[in-house]
Amino acid sequence: MLSVFARAVADSQSPKRHSHYRAVFFWALALIILGSIGWFDYATGYDLHVFAFYFVPVWLIGWYVGLRSGMYMALLAAGTWFTADYTSGHVYYSPGIAGWNALMEFAACIVVAGIASIVQTQLRAQEKLDAELFQMLAQIKRLEGLLPICAACKQIRNERGEWELMEKYITSHSEAQFSHSVCPDCARKLYPQYLDAPKESALEPGKT
Repeated sequence: MLSVFARAVADSQSPKRHSHYRAVFFWALALIILGSIGWFDYATGYDLHVFAFYFVPVWLIGWYVGLRSGMYMALLAAGTWFTADYTSGHVYYSPGIAGWNALMEFAACIVVAGIASIVQTQLRAQEKLDAELFQMLAQIKRLEGLLPICAACKQIRNERGEWELMEKYITSHSEAQFSHSVCPDCARKLYPQYLDAPKESALEPGKT
């Protein structure tokens, strides 16, 4: 649903603007989610652990915006968690424990952002590979079926209705290349003087 909405917002924009508005949209959405989670964490107190919910905005940014932005969101998520935990009255035996917990939250959020970004990158690469494979198969498929060919000059009628040489048509529709030569039958028809001429016998005695 979110992806469809974001795509509809920037369909009429250029690719650069599309990417910009897409990032702004998901950043705004992620900040709203993060603020809601932080408020809920503060309101329910430190006895109720909701730290896993902080992964949601981090995953959202890492998936739709990128790894670097996901790391920034991970820092914001860890800071929001620490602020909600501190202001809720959670007392630690040592200030280092609170810092350690915030550091662990930050590290976990970075891992989530990294996984989301890597998986999204792999999916995009797979989609690109599938598109290239489909295009390659479509290119090969164009040479299948019935080809209108002239019975006299052997020219082929292309998809635009124009007649072109067989070599040109096949070269433009496949990876094949032509190397011209002359078969034996055509060579005897075209150049009989070179193939059918009797071999000179040895000079008879008395001939000069």
